[in-house]
Amino acid sequence: MEERLHKLLAQHGLGSRRQVEDWIRAGRVLVNGQPAEIGQRVGPRDRVVVDGRDVTRRLAARTTTRVITYHKPGQEMLLGREGDDRAAVETRLPTLRGGRWLPLNALGYGEDGLLILSSDGTLASAIARQATTLPVEYRVRVLRPRETEDWPTIPLTLDHDGTPVAFSAVEKLDGAGTNVWFRLASERPVPRGAIRSLFDAAGLKVSRTMLVRWGPVALPRDLPRGRSRELRGAELDALLALAGRTRDGEGKAPRAKQRTPKRGPPRGGRATARRSGGR
Repeated sequence: MEERLHKLLAQHGLGSRRQVEDWIRAGRVLVNGQPAEIGQRVGPRDRVVVDGRDVTRRLAARTTTRVITYHKPGQEMLLGREGDDRAAVETRLPTLRGGRWLPLNALGYGEDGLLILSSDGTLASAIARQATTLPVEYRVRVLRPRETEDWPTIPLTLDHDGTPVAFSAVEKLDGAGTNVWFRLASERPVPRGAIRSLFDAAGLKVSRTMLVRWGPVALPRDLPRGRSRELRGAELDALLALAGRTRDGEGKAPRAKQRTPKRGPPRGGRATARRSGGR
């Protein structure tokens, strides 16, 4: 049975579909000794070479889609770069024989929290098309004001660099000491700078911002920073459904509108108000 080359390479974790298409355009992929073409189909008897490496046997093997959640520290890069001494996420992930982990959501250097990765490039590409429209939830740590004055009211909307940004919820959570946690929810990912601007406008200094939910997947409360865990059960099913997939890879799963369920703070206390304010 023949399959489209770029889809097959992505399914086996060599790269996302977009990356593979770029490789084909650049002449880095050969089929039976000839430069591959976008949309080309290949079968079991075709010999496929990527960057001089024969991947034919690998493409013939049955694949199992794996998805992991990783609690990313802010001071880690997604990918290491030559000459850069900063730690890279890729060095902390489980070994993936013959493939590599591909991120499903964006979490760059300086950003902390939930990072979702998959061994399946086709899944990564399908999810990437919806990445900017999925509901998210953040935990934000701010420094408690020195005086025992009323907390300022945090608005649900702001203008950030000329772009309107809206939150569906801003809640102050119980906290002790000099730090207080807030829960922020939005119908789509929000730039880290916009979150800081939201609190700066209220005279509050942000000391940490953490992504704790992205679409149907939540950061496990007991997952330490720098550790990963295999995604299973209902969360995996819901994630695959976004790409119209089921866990066995057959048939189509219905796409459901994602809602952001209310969650208690992973490292703070309980919620005290829908909007911040009061003492």
